Amino acid sequence: MTEYLYEGMFLLDSNRFAADPEATSKEVLGLLERVGATVVASRPWQEGKLTYPIKGHRKGLHFLTCFKMNGDAMDELIRVTKLNETVLRHLVIRHPQVIFDAMVQALTSHDGTIHSPEAKSDRDDERGDREGRGDRGDRGDRGDRGRDRY
Repeated sequence: MTEYLYEGMFLLDSNRFAADPEATSKEVLGLLERVGATVVASRPWQEGKLTYPIKGHRKGLHFLTCFKMNGDAMDELIRVTKLNETVLRHLVIRHPQVIFDAMVQALTSHDGTIHSPEAKSDRDDERGDREGRGDRGDRGDRGDRGRDRY
């Protein structure tokens, strides 16, 4: 039996995570341990609105994990995540050692904040103001732009 290196992204019910982050994290990590995975690194990654409702939820939290697991246990992992009510969706990717090490490094060297799309747009606005992209003022008459040429 060969152990492989995996990255797992679990979309969780954000309401459950907000109510008890520690228990929800332990629940996901418990699913992985139940199928024989060894979790190397994990953390909540991004919370935000979903593009479309999933199982009646409009918001979700992405929980990122890096783990080692026997490849034969993948079917069992899929089964237990589908049965779990906290996990709305999941995606597991097998990585080579180099990428796995980079992912672990990125997960273990974070500041502890959960990123949201709203916070990202706020940061972009601040950066835009610093770079002179703020208010561009009146641009005046731009004249005919050739829209009726054909």
